Amino acid sequence: MGCDGGTIPRRDELVKTKKKPEQKDKNSERLYRWKHCAVSQAPLKAPIVACEMGRIYNKEELLTRLLDRASERGISHIKGLKDFKELNLTPNPGYQRRGADLGDAYNDNQTAEYICPVTSLEMNGKYRFSFIWSCGCVLSERSLKEVKSEVCHKCGKPLSEDDIIPLNPTEEEQESVRSAMMVRRATAKAAKKAKKEGKRSAEEEEGETSKTNGGKVKKMQKLSEGASSSGEINNKSTLRVHGAASAVLRDKDFEKIRSAGFSVAADPKASEVYKSLFDTHKTAQKKQSAHWVTCNPQYF
Repeated sequence: MGCDGGTIPRRDELVKTKKKPEQKDKNSERLYRWKHCAVSQAPLKAPIVACEMGRIYNKEELLTRLLDRASERGISHIKGLKDFKELNLTPNPGYQRRGADLGDAYNDNQTAEYICPVTSLEMNGKYRFSFIWSCGCVLSERSLKEVKSEVCHKCGKPLSEDDIIPLNPTEEEQESVRSAMMVRRATAKAAKKAKKEGKRSAEEEEGETSKTNGGKVKKMQKLSEGASSSGEINNKSTLRVHGAASAVLRDKDFEKIRSAGFSVAADPKASEVYKSLFDTHKTAQKKQSAHWVTCNPQYF
């Protein structure tokens, strides 16, 4: 039974072995990551942005998800516009967009739409590329290592080592990139807080100065108001006195007495001592007076 007719069985037909898991094509995976959006998996098209984790996105797709407040795992670290940067890419002059693949020509998948402005290396994933967080320029890692500079090779803006973020980092590099992102955000937050405190202290000093000057101005105003009010009081009292005297002069009884030729000496109610104070008293009439020629002052 079996094995008749001269058949020779193979080992894999007799012994069941464990099949090896299917392995991805690394080159295809690498090309896909550098040519497609990390969140929508759509082909990249300008404008292109990148986050602090080094992932590449289509700006339109990322903004749509931020407006919809989509809670996707790949963009959980992006909360707003300040958490990603638009990339300043250098176009490849030798790149030609291809149409539908008809199979009648050779299609070179290694060509990329963008290159490094210093070394002219194509951004196809075969070479490592990084971007500068402060300005968004994309440069190859080779140019950053070989041409040491404190300014960007493309736009000339100042740069530091902390601003360089690798694009599409490997799984081994993701932890270090994430820790660098946390440090960068903490530094920016501390700088913003210090700037706000400095502005607040400056406003407080300015307020104290204006308060002191305002107190002096108010004090001067009070003094001037007090002087004017005292002048008004004096004027009112004077007017009041003048008004009382005029009222007495306008009195009808006083007018009758003045027209009748009233004299203190003829007043029966006044005492002799009081009458002697006036010139109409009899003692004052008999008083000696100085001669009009000599004007002797001894006579009163």
